[in-house]
Amino acid sequence: MTSEPIKSPSSSVAAANNVLLVVDAESLLAKYPTPSLEAENPTTISDGFIFVASGIDNVKNDSKLTLATHNGKTFHIRGRTVSLIAEHSVVFYDMSVGDSQVLSPPKLQVNSDLTVPAPDPENPTQPGSHQADDHYWECTHLKPGVAACELSFMLVNQRCEVVGCFGWEVEVTLSA
Repeated sequence: MTSEPIKSPSSSVAAANNVLLVVDAESLLAKYPTPSLEAENPTTISDGFIFVASGIDNVKNDSKLTLATHNGKTFHIRGRTVSLIAEHSVVFYDMSVGDSQVLSPPKLQVNSDLTVPAPDPENPTQPGSHQADDHYWECTHLKPGVAACELSFMLVNQRCEVVGCFGWEVEVTLSA
């Protein structure tokens, strides 16, 4: 068990709307068995492979997303994969916004060397910890409206080798 307090990386920033993008890596690789390995030329994917969850919105699984600002005007966007033993992880390496009047251009934020709790297999009721980096994309809601967004991500295996680069186009409706 760690003896040091685990400080939230966002405790010093304004409240944010958290959005989690969950990629179904195994289904994606089954549908696209030979994806691009070039970050500049990702394989464009269809609907059904990314599930979006946020604080008050229902989980979505298509190319249209509605987000309401309920906790400030800033969004923190993170990605994870559906994975039993972390066969694949996701890294969102680029995000772009088509209408800059609705949503600010996303910026990558990295918080390094954080203490993260982890279960101890020998004693599951006494968690241990390890050091890790946290990262997310941050953008600001400027006004209600619709913005076309393009997200580029790669799937990596357990050795951090790229197994595919993908692009997802999503229409985001932002409301107050």
